[in-house]
Amino acid sequence: MILGIDIGNTTVEFGIIEEGRVTSYKFSSDRYKTVDDWLVNIDFISRKGINPESILISSVVPQIEEKIELSLLKFFGIKPVIIGKDLQVPIKINYENPQEVGIDRLLNAYAGVKLSKPPLVVIDLGTAITFDIVNENGEYEGGMIFPGMESSIDTLFSKTAKLPKVKLEKPESFIGKNTVNSIQSGIYYGYTSLIDRMVEKINIYHGRDFDVIITGGHGRMISSGLYSQHKLIENLSMLGIWFLAKQL
Repeated sequence: MILGIDIGNTTVEFGIIEEGRVTSYKFSSDRYKTVDDWLVNIDFISRKGINPESILISSVVPQIEEKIELSLLKFFGIKPVIIGKDLQVPIKINYENPQEVGIDRLLNAYAGVKLSKPPLVVIDLGTAITFDIVNENGEYEGGMIFPGMESSIDTLFSKTAKLPKVKLEKPESFIGKNTVNSIQSGIYYGYTSLIDRMVEKINIYHGRDFDVIITGGHGRMISSGLYSQHKLIENLSMLGIWFLAKQL
């Protein structure tokens, strides 16, 4: 049994991984939580009967990473393996400065290579929306970064006096008949159109079709509205952690 922890800007996912099967628990990425606060969360998860052989952490938030690392050591007596520090993601990086590539993006690309045939593009719909390109040799080429869907709604709400903040969900109809539905339609169909068109441009740019993997917190919702052929793999990051753990 592996305990994988994916620390993102919005949520921290604790994944119990057994033979590639993932059971996840998500908590808010609250930078003000203390080591003791995280101990409470870990205690909650431990009641599910977990006894990890090893613990691996993927993180893009160093402040939270340090507190969770201390809480895990305190609770389990196991020093977590920090991906990117203690263990590198085994994928060749063709970025100008490889240090700039987030561990989450490399982990997605690595898992994508394990689960699909390159060339491929992994699209992660989280706080930001990232497109990560893997060439036919299984090497990380680079990609694109867009503001996330929630970020767009937050900006619209904060910058416009009369528009309400709405819940992010698939709208009832394509053409909104009220302000809430109009915003939902703009966000939902705007982003599905963006993804479809970007996949098309990636294929045209390379002169061949790429496999497409959709993942991230909003992956399932967006997946149903895409024209592009794709695989929906919601636990992609956790599966990447699982593949890395097998190297230990």
